[in-house]
Amino acid sequence: MKAAKIQTAVGIALVVVIIVLINMIANTRFMRLDLTEDKLFSLSDASKEVVGNLDEPLTVKVFASKNLSPQLNDSKRFLNDLLAGYLAYGGGNFRYEFIDPGSDEELEQEAANYRIPPFQENVWNKDQLELKRVYLGAVFLYEDRQETIPTLQGSSGLEYNITSLIKRLTGQQTYTVGFLQGHGEPDPLQQARPGLDATTGSMSQVSSILQSNYNVEPVNLADMPGVPDKIDVLMIIGPTGMIPDEDQLKIDQFIMGGGEVGWMVSPINADLQNGSATAMRLGIADWTSSYGFRINPNLVADANSSMINVQERRGFFTIQNQIKYPFFPMVNTFNDDAVVIENIDMVSLFFASSIDTTLAAGAGVKLTPFMYSGERAMIQAGSFSINATQEWSEDMFDRENVVLGAMLEGPFRSKFSGVDSTEPEGISVAGMSENAPDDTRMLVIGDGRFIQDGYLSNPANVYLLLNSVDWLVGDTDLIALRGREFSMRTLKEISSTQKQVWKYVNWFGPPLLAIFFGIIYWQIRRNRRYSEELG
Repeated sequence: MKAAKIQTAVGIALVVVIIVLINMIANTRFMRLDLTEDKLFSLSDASKEVVGNLDEPLTVKVFASKNLSPQLNDSKRFLNDLLAGYLAYGGGNFRYEFIDPGSDEELEQEAANYRIPPFQENVWNKDQLELKRVYLGAVFLYEDRQETIPTLQGSSGLEYNITSLIKRLTGQQTYTVGFLQGHGEPDPLQQARPGLDATTGSMSQVSSILQSNYNVEPVNLADMPGVPDKIDVLMIIGPTGMIPDEDQLKIDQFIMGGGEVGWMVSPINADLQNGSATAMRLGIADWTSSYGFRINPNLVADANSSMINVQERRGFFTIQNQIKYPFFPMVNTFNDDAVVIENIDMVSLFFASSIDTTLAAGAGVKLTPFMYSGERAMIQAGSFSINATQEWSEDMFDRENVVLGAMLEGPFRSKFSGVDSTEPEGISVAGMSENAPDDTRMLVIGDGRFIQDGYLSNPANVYLLLNSVDWLVGDTDLIALRGREFSMRTLKEISSTQKQVWKYVNWFGPPLLAIFFGIIYWQIRRNRRYSEELG
Protein backbone atom coordinates (compact mmCIF):
# COMPACT_ATOMS: atom_id res chain seq x y z
CA MET A 1 0.00 0.00 0.00
CA LYS A 2 2.83 2.33 0.94
CA ALA A 3 4.63 1.53 -2.33
CA ALA A 4 1.48 2.40 -4.28
CA LYS A 5 1.27 5.80 -2.55
CA ILE A 6 4.92 6.52 -3.32
CA GLN A 7 4.38 5.53 -6.94
CA THR A 8 1.35 7.85 -7.18
CA ALA A 9 3.29 10.76 -5.64
CA VAL A 10 6.19 10.22 -8.05
CA GLY A 11 3.77 10.16 -10.98
CA ILE A 12 2.16 13.44 -9.88
CA ALA A 13 5.59 15.03 -9.41
CA LEU A 14 6.64 13.96 -12.92
CA VAL A 15 3.48 15.47 -14.41
CA VAL A 16 4.15 18.76 -12.59
CA VAL A 17 7.77 18.82 -13.79
CA ILE A 18 6.69 18.12 -17.38
CA ILE A 19 4.10 20.93 -17.25
CA VAL A 20 6.70 23.37 -15.87
CA LEU A 21 9.19 22.41 -18.60
CA ILE A 22 6.56 22.83 -21.31
CA ASN A 23 5.75 26.32 -20.00
CA MET A 24 9.43 27.25 -19.88
CA ILE A 25 9.89 26.14 -23.49
CA ALA A 26 6.69 27.94 -24.54
CA ASN A 27 8.04 31.19 -23.09
CA THR A 28 11.08 31.02 -25.36
CA ARG A 29 9.54 29.52 -28.48
CA PHE A 30 6.40 30.77 -30.18
CA MET A 31 4.22 28.06 -31.69
CA ARG A 32 0.69 28.22 -33.08
CA LEU A 33 -1.41 25.61 -34.82
CA ASP A 34 -3.48 27.26 -37.56
CA LEU A 35 -5.86 24.85 -39.29
CA THR A 36 -7.53 27.42 -41.59
CA GLU A 37 -7.06 26.83 -45.31
CA ASP A 38 -5.27 30.13 -45.98
CA LYS A 39 -3.54 30.37 -42.56
CA LEU A 40 -5.63 33.41 -41.71
CA PHE A 41 -4.55 33.41 -38.07
CA SER A 42 -0.82 33.18 -38.80
CA LEU A 43 1.51 36.03 -39.71
CA SER A 44 2.55 36.07 -43.35
CA ASP A 45 6.22 35.86 -44.29
CA ALA A 46 6.06 39.52 -45.37
CA SER A 47 4.88 40.61 -41.91
CA LYS A 48 7.52 38.47 -40.19
CA GLU A 49 10.25 40.07 -42.29
CA VAL A 50 9.01 43.62 -41.67
CA VAL A 51 8.72 43.26 -37.90
CA GLY A 52 11.99 41.32 -37.79
CA ASN A 53 13.79 44.26 -39.43
CA LEU A 54 12.97 46.68 -36.61
CA ASP A 55 16.13 48.47 -35.45
CA GLU A 56 14.52 50.35 -32.56
CA PRO A 57 11.63 49.55 -30.20
CA LEU A 58 8.15 50.00 -31.66
CA THR A 59 5.31 50.33 -29.16
CA VAL A 60 1.62 49.80 -29.89
CA LYS A 61 -0.97 51.21 -27.51
CA VAL A 62 -4.45 49.81 -28.06
CA PHE A 63 -7.23 51.83 -26.46
CA ALA A 64 -10.06 49.30 -26.09
CA SER A 65 -13.08 49.35 -23.82
CA LYS A 66 -13.96 46.22 -21.87
CA ASN A 67 -17.66 45.92 -22.64
CA LEU A 68 -17.90 45.80 -26.42
CA SER A 69 -20.47 44.24 -28.72
CA PRO A 70 -19.73 40.63 -29.76
CA GLN A 71 -18.64 41.80 -33.22
CA LEU A 72 -16.16 44.39 -31.93
CA ASN A 73 -15.04 42.04 -29.18
CA ASP A 74 -14.11 39.51 -31.88
CA SER A 75 -12.12 42.23 -33.65
CA LYS A 76 -10.41 43.11 -30.36
CA ARG A 77 -9.50 39.46 -29.73
CA PHE A 78 -8.23 39.03 -33.30
CA LEU A 79 -6.09 42.18 -32.92
CA ASN A 80 -4.64 40.81 -29.69
CA ASP A 81 -3.74 37.50 -31.37
CA LEU A 82 -2.24 39.37 -34.33
CA LEU A 83 -0.11 41.62 -32.14
CA ALA A 84 1.07 38.56 -30.22
CA GLY A 85 2.37 37.22 -33.53
CA TYR A 86 4.26 40.45 -34.23
CA LEU A 87 5.67 40.31 -30.69
CA ALA A 88 6.94 36.77 -31.25
CA TYR A 89 8.84 37.72 -34.41
CA GLY A 90 9.87 41.24 -33.37
CA GLY A 91 13.21 40.24 -31.87
CA GLY A 92 12.50 42.18 -28.69
CA ASN A 93 11.78 45.44 -30.55
CA PHE A 94 8.00 45.07 -30.72
CA ARG A 95 5.82 45.81 -27.70
CA TYR A 96 2.11 46.30 -27.21
CA GLU A 97 -0.39 46.98 -24.45
CA PHE A 98 -4.17 47.22 -24.13
CA ILE A 99 -5.56 50.21 -22.25
CA ASP A 100 -9.17 50.58 -21.11
CA PRO A 101 -9.84 54.32 -20.72
CA GLY A 102 -13.05 53.58 -18.83
CA SER A 103 -14.00 56.81 -17.10
CA ASP A 104 -10.40 57.81 -16.38
CA GLU A 105 -10.01 61.39 -17.61
CA GLU A 106 -6.22 61.12 -17.96
CA LEU A 107 -6.47 58.02 -20.16
CA GLU A 108 -9.24 59.61 -22.22
CA GLN A 109 -7.04 62.67 -22.73
CA GLU A 110 -4.12 60.43 -23.73
CA ALA A 111 -6.33 58.75 -26.34
CA ALA A 112 -7.44 62.17 -27.60
CA ASN A 113 -3.81 63.28 -27.90
CA TYR A 114 -3.21 60.28 -30.16
CA ARG A 115 -6.35 61.19 -32.16
CA ILE A 116 -8.25 58.11 -31.08
CA PRO A 117 -11.85 59.22 -30.53
CA PRO A 118 -14.61 57.41 -28.63
CA PHE A 119 -17.69 56.34 -30.54
CA GLN A 120 -21.21 55.24 -29.73
CA GLU A 121 -22.17 51.57 -29.81
CA ASN A 122 -25.16 49.48 -28.78
CA VAL A 123 -24.10 47.12 -25.97
CA TRP A 124 -26.18 44.60 -24.01
CA ASN A 125 -26.11 45.19 -20.25
CA LYS A 126 -28.29 43.15 -17.88
CA ASP A 127 -30.64 42.08 -20.70
CA GLN A 128 -31.02 45.68 -21.87
CA LEU A 129 -29.64 47.31 -25.00
CA GLU A 130 -27.75 50.47 -24.07
CA LEU A 131 -25.97 53.10 -26.14
CA LYS A 132 -22.44 53.29 -24.77
CA ARG A 133 -19.39 55.40 -25.39
CA VAL A 134 -16.53 53.02 -26.23
CA TYR A 135 -12.98 52.97 -27.59
CA LEU A 136 -11.31 50.64 -30.07
CA GLY A 137 -8.27 52.20 -31.74
CA ALA A 138 -4.49 51.95 -31.73
CA VAL A 139 -1.42 54.15 -32.01
CA PHE A 140 1.99 52.95 -33.21
CA LEU A 141 4.99 54.76 -31.72
CA TYR A 142 8.48 54.58 -33.23
CA GLU A 143 11.26 56.97 -32.21
CA ASP A 144 9.68 60.44 -32.56
CA ARG A 145 7.05 59.35 -35.10
CA GLN A 146 3.57 57.96 -34.68
CA GLU A 147 0.78 56.48 -36.81
CA THR A 148 -2.80 55.98 -35.67
CA ILE A 149 -5.65 53.62 -36.51
CA PRO A 150 -8.43 55.77 -34.98
CA THR A 151 -11.22 53.21 -35.07
CA LEU A 152 -11.03 49.49 -35.69
CA GLN A 153 -14.32 48.34 -37.19
CA GLY A 154 -13.43 44.85 -38.41
CA SER A 155 -10.73 42.25 -38.94
CA SER A 156 -10.64 42.29 -42.73
CA GLY A 157 -7.32 43.55 -44.09
CA LEU A 158 -6.00 44.28 -40.59
CA GLU A 159 -2.65 42.53 -40.98
CA TYR A 160 -2.04 44.31 -44.28
CA ASN A 161 -2.82 47.68 -42.71
CA ILE A 162 -0.56 47.05 -39.72
CA THR A 163 2.38 45.73 -41.75
CA SER A 164 2.24 48.53 -44.32
CA LEU A 165 1.92 51.04 -41.45
CA ILE A 166 5.06 49.62 -39.81
CA LYS A 167 6.96 49.82 -43.10
CA ARG A 168 5.93 53.43 -43.55
CA LEU A 169 6.57 54.41 -39.93
CA THR A 170 10.04 52.85 -39.78
CA GLY A 171 11.16 54.09 -43.19
CA GLN A 172 11.42 50.61 -44.67
CA GLN A 173 9.43 51.88 -47.66
CA THR A 174 10.09 55.33 -49.12
CA TYR A 175 9.09 55.02 -52.78
CA THR A 176 7.65 57.99 -54.64
CA VAL A 177 5.03 57.57 -57.37
CA GLY A 178 4.72 60.36 -59.93
CA PHE A 179 1.58 61.03 -61.97
CA LEU A 180 2.20 62.63 -65.35
CA GLN A 181 0.33 65.93 -65.84
CA GLY A 182 -0.05 68.53 -68.57
CA HIS A 183 -1.72 66.49 -71.34
CA GLY A 184 -5.26 66.19 -70.00
CA GLU A 185 -4.43 63.53 -67.42
CA PRO A 186 -6.65 63.41 -64.31
CA ASP A 187 -5.19 65.19 -61.30
CA PRO A 188 -4.31 62.78 -58.46
CA LEU A 189 -4.79 65.52 -55.85
CA GLN A 190 -8.02 67.01 -57.20
CA GLN A 191 -11.18 66.22 -55.27
CA ALA A 192 -13.74 63.92 -56.87
CA ARG A 193 -16.45 65.36 -59.07
CA PRO A 194 -19.81 63.69 -59.65
CA GLY A 195 -20.58 62.07 -63.00
CA LEU A 196 -18.58 60.30 -65.65
CA ASP A 197 -16.37 63.03 -67.05
CA ALA A 198 -13.28 61.89 -68.94
CA THR A 199 -12.03 65.41 -69.67
CA THR A 200 -12.09 66.78 -66.12
CA GLY A 201 -11.36 63.55 -64.29
CA SER A 202 -9.83 63.15 -60.87
CA MET A 203 -8.21 60.31 -58.97
CA SER A 204 -8.46 61.53 -55.41
CA GLN A 205 -9.80 58.22 -54.08
CA VAL A 206 -7.01 55.98 -55.37
CA SER A 207 -4.45 58.69 -54.66
CA SER A 208 -5.56 58.84 -51.03
CA ILE A 209 -5.28 55.05 -50.70
CA LEU A 210 -1.93 55.00 -52.50
CA GLN A 211 -0.55 57.61 -50.09
CA SER A 212 -0.91 55.07 -47.28
CA ASN A 213 2.15 53.29 -48.70
CA TYR A 214 3.83 55.73 -51.10
CA ASN A 215 4.64 59.37 -51.60
CA VAL A 216 2.49 60.75 -54.43
CA GLU A 217 3.69 63.63 -56.65
CA PRO A 218 2.16 65.28 -59.74
CA VAL A 219 4.80 65.55 -62.51
CA ASN A 220 4.38 68.31 -65.11
CA LEU A 221 7.41 68.20 -67.40
CA ALA A 222 6.76 71.57 -69.06
CA ASP A 223 9.05 73.39 -66.62
CA MET A 224 11.33 70.48 -65.73
CA PRO A 225 14.59 69.38 -67.36
CA GLY A 226 13.49 65.79 -66.83
CA VAL A 227 11.59 63.47 -64.54
CA PRO A 228 12.75 64.34 -60.99
CA ASP A 229 15.27 61.96 -59.45
CA LYS A 230 13.01 61.28 -56.47
CA ILE A 231 10.39 59.62 -58.71
CA ASP A 232 10.63 55.82 -58.63
CA VAL A 233 7.55 55.06 -60.72
CA LEU A 234 5.88 57.31 -63.29
CA MET A 235 2.20 56.62 -63.96
CA ILE A 236 0.83 57.80 -67.32
CA ILE A 237 -2.92 57.62 -66.80
CA GLY A 238 -5.63 58.83 -69.16
CA PRO A 239 -3.97 61.55 -71.27
CA THR A 240 -6.38 63.24 -73.70
CA GLY A 241 -3.91 65.50 -75.53
CA MET A 242 -0.72 65.13 -77.54
CA ILE A 243 2.40 64.26 -75.56
CA PRO A 244 5.12 66.27 -77.35
CA ASP A 245 8.53 64.91 -78.30
CA GLU A 246 10.19 67.02 -75.60
CA ASP A 247 8.20 65.24 -72.88
CA GLN A 248 8.64 61.88 -74.58
CA LEU A 249 12.41 62.33 -74.50
CA LYS A 250 12.39 63.24 -70.80
CA ILE A 251 10.32 60.17 -69.97
CA ASP A 252 12.44 58.04 -72.30
CA GLN A 253 15.60 59.00 -70.43
CA PHE A 254 13.85 58.32 -67.13
CA ILE A 255 13.24 54.78 -68.43
CA MET A 256 16.80 54.44 -69.71
CA GLY A 257 17.98 55.29 -66.20
CA GLY A 258 15.98 52.39 -64.75
CA GLY A 259 12.75 54.23 -64.00
CA GLU A 260 9.55 52.18 -64.06
CA VAL A 261 6.46 53.33 -65.97
CA GLY A 262 2.81 52.33 -65.76
CA TRP A 263 0.72 53.03 -68.86
CA MET A 264 -3.05 53.17 -68.37
CA VAL A 265 -4.22 54.84 -71.53
CA SER A 266 -7.48 55.04 -73.49
CA PRO A 267 -6.67 56.12 -77.09
CA ILE A 268 -10.38 56.51 -77.91
CA ASN A 269 -12.45 59.48 -76.75
CA ALA A 270 -15.85 57.90 -76.11
CA ASP A 271 -18.96 59.80 -75.03
CA LEU A 272 -21.68 57.53 -73.69
CA GLN A 273 -24.35 60.22 -73.51
CA ASN A 274 -23.94 61.23 -77.16
CA GLY A 275 -23.18 57.71 -78.33
CA SER A 276 -20.06 58.81 -80.21
CA ALA A 277 -16.39 57.81 -80.19
CA THR A 278 -13.31 59.09 -82.03
CA ALA A 279 -9.61 58.28 -81.91
CA MET A 280 -7.44 60.79 -80.04
CA ARG A 281 -4.09 62.03 -81.31
CA LEU A 282 -1.82 61.22 -78.39
CA GLY A 283 1.36 60.71 -80.41
CA ILE A 284 2.47 57.68 -78.42
CA ALA A 285 2.06 54.76 -80.88
CA ASP A 286 5.59 54.92 -82.36
CA TRP A 287 7.03 55.79 -78.98
CA THR A 288 5.64 52.75 -77.15
CA SER A 289 6.37 50.48 -80.14
CA SER A 290 10.07 50.99 -79.49
CA TYR A 291 9.48 49.49 -76.02
CA GLY A 292 7.73 46.40 -77.39
CA PHE A 293 4.01 47.20 -77.17
CA ARG A 294 1.29 49.40 -78.59
CA ILE A 295 -2.18 50.30 -77.33
CA ASN A 296 -4.41 49.79 -80.35
CA PRO A 297 -6.83 52.58 -81.38
CA ASN A 298 -9.88 50.38 -80.98
CA LEU A 299 -12.63 49.52 -78.53
CA VAL A 300 -13.11 46.08 -76.99
CA ALA A 301 -16.63 45.03 -76.04
CA ASP A 302 -17.52 41.96 -74.00
CA ALA A 303 -20.79 40.08 -73.60
CA ASN A 304 -19.96 39.88 -69.88
CA SER A 305 -20.43 43.53 -68.99
CA SER A 306 -21.61 46.04 -66.41
CA MET A 307 -25.13 47.41 -66.15
CA ILE A 308 -25.96 51.02 -66.98
CA ASN A 309 -29.12 53.11 -66.68
CA VAL A 310 -30.77 54.25 -69.92
CA GLN A 311 -33.91 56.29 -70.52
CA GLU A 312 -36.46 55.12 -73.05
CA ARG A 313 -39.53 56.92 -74.36
CA ARG A 314 -42.73 54.89 -74.28
CA GLY A 315 -45.65 57.00 -75.41
CA PHE A 316 -45.95 59.96 -73.10
CA PHE A 317 -43.67 58.44 -70.50
CA THR A 318 -39.91 58.23 -70.01
CA ILE A 319 -38.84 54.97 -68.40
CA GLN A 320 -35.43 54.26 -66.90
CA ASN A 321 -34.09 50.76 -67.48
CA GLN A 322 -30.94 48.91 -66.53
CA ILE A 323 -29.21 47.16 -69.42
CA LYS A 324 -25.88 45.45 -70.01
CA TYR A 325 -23.43 47.66 -71.87
CA PRO A 326 -20.72 45.62 -73.67
CA PHE A 327 -18.25 48.52 -73.81
CA PHE A 328 -18.08 48.43 -70.00
CA PRO A 329 -16.60 44.90 -69.75
CA MET A 330 -16.46 42.95 -66.50
CA VAL A 331 -13.09 41.24 -66.88
CA ASN A 332 -12.55 37.94 -65.07
CA THR A 333 -10.09 36.15 -67.36
CA PHE A 334 -6.58 36.42 -65.94
CA ASN A 335 -3.14 34.88 -66.13
CA ASP A 336 -3.04 32.98 -62.84
CA ASP A 337 0.76 33.20 -62.72
CA ALA A 338 0.76 37.03 -62.80
CA VAL A 339 1.32 38.47 -59.34
CA VAL A 340 -0.53 41.74 -60.11
CA ILE A 341 -3.92 40.00 -60.28
CA GLU A 342 -3.48 37.94 -57.12
CA ASN A 343 -6.70 37.90 -55.07
CA ILE A 344 -8.56 39.82 -57.80
CA ASP A 345 -11.70 38.14 -59.12
CA MET A 346 -13.11 40.76 -61.46
CA VAL A 347 -12.04 44.15 -62.84
CA SER A 348 -14.43 46.72 -64.31
CA LEU A 349 -13.16 48.51 -67.44
CA PHE A 350 -14.67 51.37 -69.45
CA PHE A 351 -14.13 51.80 -73.21
CA ALA A 352 -11.01 49.63 -73.08
CA SER A 353 -8.56 49.08 -75.94
CA SER A 354 -6.51 46.00 -76.82
CA ILE A 355 -2.74 45.65 -76.45
CA ASP A 356 -0.55 44.74 -79.44
CA THR A 357 1.81 42.10 -78.06
CA THR A 358 3.55 41.20 -81.33
CA LEU A 359 6.26 43.86 -81.00
CA ALA A 360 7.93 42.52 -77.84
CA ALA A 361 10.09 39.88 -79.51
CA GLY A 362 11.55 42.38 -81.98
CA ALA A 363 12.27 44.81 -79.14
CA GLY A 364 14.04 42.11 -77.13
CA VAL A 365 11.82 42.41 -74.06
CA LYS A 366 9.71 39.94 -72.12
CA LEU A 367 5.96 40.60 -72.34
CA THR A 368 3.50 38.74 -70.10
CA PRO A 369 -0.23 39.32 -70.65
CA PHE A 370 -2.16 39.23 -67.38
CA MET A 371 -5.70 40.34 -68.30
CA TYR A 372 -7.95 39.28 -71.17
CA SER A 373 -11.47 39.72 -72.46
CA GLY A 374 -13.85 36.78 -72.16
CA GLU A 375 -14.66 34.20 -74.80
CA ARG A 376 -17.38 36.36 -76.36
CA ALA A 377 -15.77 39.67 -77.24
CA MET A 378 -15.96 42.20 -80.06
CA ILE A 379 -13.48 44.74 -81.44
CA GLN A 380 -14.46 47.99 -83.15
CA ALA A 381 -11.83 49.99 -85.04
CA GLY A 382 -11.94 52.87 -87.52
CA SER A 383 -15.62 53.68 -87.08
CA PHE A 384 -17.43 53.16 -83.80
CA SER A 385 -21.02 52.38 -82.87
CA ILE A 386 -21.41 52.65 -79.12
CA ASN A 387 -25.08 53.64 -78.75
CA ALA A 388 -26.30 51.94 -75.59
CA THR A 389 -29.81 51.19 -76.88
CA GLN A 390 -28.78 49.33 -80.03
CA GLU A 391 -29.32 45.60 -80.39
CA TRP A 392 -26.31 43.36 -79.82
CA SER A 393 -26.50 40.11 -81.77
CA GLU A 394 -24.58 36.98 -80.75
CA ASP A 395 -22.56 36.83 -83.98
CA MET A 396 -21.07 40.28 -83.25
CA PHE A 397 -19.04 38.78 -80.39
CA ASP A 398 -16.64 36.80 -82.55
CA ARG A 399 -13.37 37.39 -80.65
CA GLU A 400 -11.98 35.78 -77.52
CA ASN A 401 -9.22 36.37 -74.97
CA VAL A 402 -8.24 39.79 -76.30
CA VAL A 403 -5.24 41.11 -74.34
CA LEU A 404 -6.22 44.11 -72.19
CA GLY A 405 -3.25 44.27 -69.82
CA ALA A 406 0.40 43.19 -69.90
CA MET A 407 3.65 43.36 -67.92
CA LEU A 408 6.97 44.02 -69.65
CA GLU A 409 10.52 43.43 -68.46
CA GLY A 410 13.83 43.90 -70.19
CA PRO A 411 16.49 46.17 -71.56
CA PHE A 412 14.15 48.65 -73.26
CA ARG A 413 15.75 50.53 -76.14
CA SER A 414 15.38 54.30 -76.44
CA LYS A 415 13.11 55.62 -79.16
CA PHE A 416 15.71 58.32 -79.78
CA SER A 417 18.72 56.03 -80.16
CA GLY A 418 20.88 55.65 -83.22
CA VAL A 419 19.07 57.67 -85.88
CA ASP A 420 19.96 61.36 -85.99
CA SER A 421 17.27 62.16 -88.55
CA THR A 422 14.53 61.41 -86.01
CA GLU A 423 15.92 63.92 -83.54
CA PRO A 424 13.05 66.19 -82.45
CA GLU A 425 13.34 69.77 -83.61
CA GLY A 426 15.21 71.90 -81.10
CA ILE A 427 16.26 68.89 -79.00
CA SER A 428 19.70 67.36 -78.90
CA VAL A 429 19.95 63.66 -78.10
CA ALA A 430 23.73 63.72 -77.91
CA GLY A 431 24.98 61.96 -74.78
CA MET A 432 21.62 60.41 -74.07
CA SER A 433 21.34 56.83 -72.78
CA GLU A 434 20.18 54.31 -75.37
CA ASN A 435 19.39 51.21 -73.30
CA ALA A 436 17.61 50.63 -70.00
CA PRO A 437 18.88 48.16 -67.38
CA ASP A 438 17.81 44.57 -67.89
CA ASP A 439 15.47 44.56 -64.89
CA THR A 440 13.50 47.68 -65.87
CA ARG A 441 9.73 47.17 -65.76
CA MET A 442 6.63 48.53 -67.46
CA LEU A 443 2.96 47.73 -67.05
CA VAL A 444 0.27 48.59 -69.58
CA ILE A 445 -3.54 48.55 -69.43
CA GLY A 446 -5.66 49.76 -72.33
CA ASP A 447 -7.95 51.88 -70.16
CA GLY A 448 -7.28 55.18 -68.42
CA ARG A 449 -10.72 55.58 -66.87
CA PHE A 450 -11.11 52.56 -64.60
CA ILE A 451 -9.43 54.20 -61.57
CA GLN A 452 -10.85 57.70 -62.02
CA ASP A 453 -13.29 58.89 -59.38
CA GLY A 454 -16.24 59.11 -61.77
CA TYR A 455 -15.93 55.45 -62.71
CA LEU A 456 -14.62 53.89 -59.52
CA SER A 457 -17.23 51.55 -58.06
CA ASN A 458 -15.33 48.25 -57.97
CA PRO A 459 -12.78 47.88 -55.12
CA ALA A 460 -10.82 45.38 -57.24
CA ASN A 461 -9.88 48.26 -59.56
CA VAL A 462 -8.08 49.92 -56.65
CA TYR A 463 -6.35 46.63 -55.78
CA LEU A 464 -5.17 46.32 -59.38
CA LEU A 465 -3.57 49.77 -59.28
CA LEU A 466 -1.93 49.11 -55.90
CA ASN A 467 -0.67 45.71 -57.06
CA SER A 468 0.65 47.28 -60.26
CA VAL A 469 2.63 49.92 -58.38
CA ASP A 470 3.96 47.31 -55.95
CA TRP A 471 5.16 45.18 -58.87
CA LEU A 472 6.73 48.14 -60.66
CA VAL A 473 8.83 49.09 -57.64
CA GLY A 474 9.70 45.44 -57.05
CA ASP A 475 8.04 45.28 -53.64
CA THR A 476 5.51 42.47 -54.06
CA ASP A 477 5.56 41.07 -50.52
CA LEU A 478 2.30 42.73 -49.53
CA ILE A 479 0.31 41.89 -52.67
CA ALA A 480 -0.84 38.51 -51.36
CA LEU A 481 -1.47 40.07 -47.94
CA ARG A 482 -3.65 42.85 -49.39
CA GLY A 483 -6.42 40.49 -50.46
CA ARG A 484 -6.19 38.24 -47.43
CA GLU A 485 -9.71 38.25 -46.04
CA PHE A 486 -12.08 36.03 -44.18
CA SER A 487 -14.81 34.26 -46.09
CA MET A 488 -17.87 32.44 -44.86
CA ARG A 489 -17.51 28.68 -45.08
CA THR A 490 -21.04 27.62 -46.04
CA LEU A 491 -22.22 24.05 -45.78
CA LYS A 492 -22.17 21.99 -48.96
CA GLU A 493 -25.59 21.83 -50.62
CA ILE A 494 -27.14 18.35 -50.37
CA SER A 495 -30.30 16.72 -51.72
CA SER A 496 -33.57 16.50 -49.75
CA THR A 497 -33.10 12.72 -49.40
CA GLN A 498 -29.67 13.24 -47.84
CA LYS A 499 -31.14 15.86 -45.51
CA GLN A 500 -33.74 13.35 -44.28
CA VAL A 501 -31.08 10.69 -43.73
CA TRP A 502 -28.87 13.03 -41.70
CA LYS A 503 -31.87 14.25 -39.71
CA TYR A 504 -32.69 10.71 -38.57
CA VAL A 505 -29.00 10.00 -37.93
CA ASN A 506 -28.89 13.05 -35.63
CA TRP A 507 -32.09 11.95 -33.89
CA PHE A 508 -31.34 8.27 -33.29
CA GLY A 509 -27.54 8.13 -33.64
CA PRO A 510 -26.50 9.47 -30.18
CA PRO A 511 -28.90 7.30 -28.11
CA LEU A 512 -28.06 4.19 -30.17
CA LEU A 513 -24.34 4.85 -29.67
CA ALA A 514 -24.90 5.27 -25.93
CA ILE A 515 -26.81 1.96 -25.79
CA PHE A 516 -24.12 0.24 -27.88
CA PHE A 517 -21.23 1.38 -25.65
CA GLY A 518 -23.34 0.61 -22.57
CA ILE A 519 -23.80 -2.97 -23.74
CA ILE A 520 -20.07 -3.30 -24.41
CA TYR A 521 -19.22 -1.90 -20.98
CA TRP A 522 -21.77 -4.20 -19.33
CA GLN A 523 -20.31 -7.18 -21.19
CA ILE A 524 -16.76 -6.29 -20.11
CA ARG A 525 -17.81 -5.98 -16.46
CA ARG A 526 -19.71 -9.25 -16.67
CA ASN A 527 -16.70 -11.08 -18.14
CA ARG A 528 -14.41 -9.61 -15.49
CA ARG A 529 -16.74 -10.67 -12.68
CA TYR A 530 -17.03 -14.13 -14.19
CA SER A 531 -13.23 -14.43 -14.38
CA GLU A 532 -12.87 -13.38 -10.73
CA GLU A 533 -15.40 -16.00 -9.65
CA LEU A 534 -13.53 -18.72 -11.53
CA GLY A 535 -10.22 -17.56 -10.13
